[in-house]
Amino acid sequence: MNNSATTRTITKIALEYNGNDKGTAEMVSSNYLLSYTAEGQFQEMKIVADRNPKVKKWALTGYISQPDEIGINLKDEEFTEIAIKALDKIGVTANNQFRLDIHNSTKQKHIHFIVNRIDISGKCTVKSHDIGRRFGEAVREVCKEKGLLTDVEIGIRKKEEMLKNLTEALKAVDNFDSLILKMKERGFEVQLSSNVREGISGMRIVMEKDKNHQTERIYKAGYKLSEISNQLKTSEIKSLFEVKNAVREAKRTSANLKGFRDYIEQKGYSVKIQYDGEFKANQKNEIQDVWINKVDRTPLNQQKNGFFFQKNVGFSLSAIDSDFEDLVKLMIGNEVTKNINNNAIPSKSAKNESVIEIAGELLEGLLKPSYVAQNDDEIWKKKRKSR
Repeated sequence: MNNSATTRTITKIALEYNGNDKGTAEMVSSNYLLSYTAEGQFQEMKIVADRNPKVKKWALTGYISQPDEIGINLKDEEFTEIAIKALDKIGVTANNQFRLDIHNSTKQKHIHFIVNRIDISGKCTVKSHDIGRRFGEAVREVCKEKGLLTDVEIGIRKKEEMLKNLTEALKAVDNFDSLILKMKERGFEVQLSSNVREGISGMRIVMEKDKNHQTERIYKAGYKLSEISNQLKTSEIKSLFEVKNAVREAKRTSANLKGFRDYIEQKGYSVKIQYDGEFKANQKNEIQDVWINKVDRTPLNQQKNGFFFQKNVGFSLSAIDSDFEDLVKLMIGNEVTKNINNNAIPSKSAKNESVIEIAGELLEGLLKPSYVAQNDDEIWKKKRKSR
């Protein structure tokens, strides 16, 4: 449940707001308040607050908002009980004045509270230190006691759903405008932030169903990209789009693997091909993945490992490009691979945990070997002598 709590000095206006909400407010609980008017209740609270002149911010105000995930089945009595128990956990006693009102004018039902931190004997029972965090923890404790999802648990589920949809959308688009439209089709709003030095520098994702224009000033819906995943950054998405655009142009202008590779290298990238299983010369080899990496980065500007990016190998096209199968068809064609640059690293293939074979220069229109594995060295020496 979304919630907020803060200590402050109030006027009768706060009580008027609590008891109005465009005429839809319903007072569900009060304590040690005799008057029925906002002005009368304020005067009663102020008289008690003046018994402890050391406390200037004598009122505790805040709200608890029902999320759709649990709010539909939650009765007003249960909602009120959650609020009272949470307030009890942070120091509100049976001797503190308070008023609780349920507001129904917005998309999500929420309960507002005003509490006098000074009890009727003049003691301040609610500490102000870290009150927002402590109240949030109290609400979560009560929710767990009642078997309800907490705001943290609901947030985790929403972040997982956002990340899944974002990564799937990124496979189908190659710029931010298209990403915004694709995510909107999936029920999400992508909000971008930018600055002069970096251009687009941040992202926030909001579920359309969570948008509540009446409460935007109270809390901001959605999550920043850094809150959704600490592995996926805006800078990585920008690099991903650069790679995808280079690959798309290479596919458009190339008729085979050699042309594709030449174009990509002209754009400042390296091409590494991962085969399914051990590479076999002089025959077709099934391409499992293609990795594209920027080669002109200085050590200080090296891109770090991310959600899609792997240091030293780059971006996996099977992971970022929905047109990967078309690219494989272009690269394989009817050609037979003669040989490769044997720069090998462990394979991630679920079928064969052998090696990733890294494509080098083409030999006779295909691939030229610039390095030969040690056990093949003698064969190549004999071939060179015979020539």
